Amino acid sequence: MEPTLHCARPASGCEAHRDDRVVVRSYAGNPRRGDIVVFQAPREAMLKCGAGGIFVKRLIGLPGETVQEQQRNGTGYVYIDGRALRESYLRPDRRDSVTGTWHVPTGQYFFMGDNRAQSCDSRFWGSVPRKNIIGRVVKIERGG
Repeated sequence: MEPTLHCARPASGCEAHRDDRVVVRSYAGNPRRGDIVVFQAPREAMLKCGAGGIFVKRLIGLPGETVQEQQRNGTGYVYIDGRALRESYLRPDRRDSVTGTWHVPTGQYFFMGDNRAQSCDSRFWGSVPRKNIIGRVVKIERGG
């Protein structure tokens, strides 16, 4: 999630010396696109990326939507049901070159990291059931 959330060096792509901390609030209603969400990763995350447990990612696709990542000038841009997604939080140097189309099943959500080139996310292991969502990040405390 760099640079939105900092991870600690020496891990690849990390910018800080200490991890950021987050304050999480459970949802009273349904999650919204653009939220930074904490969730229990699906089993497929461990199989595809060698990581599991609790993840923090940006909510991109809602139930019933089609998410597509297409190349423009060698860089990946996201479309929701054919319309370009405005991602002001995403730095140009953090985009990637992945392409694909994913349908988000009813009752599930599609997540991507803000550091797309190094993010193991729904593009690789699929959508996340609503029951796996813990809550949304409401505050970020910088680790330094």
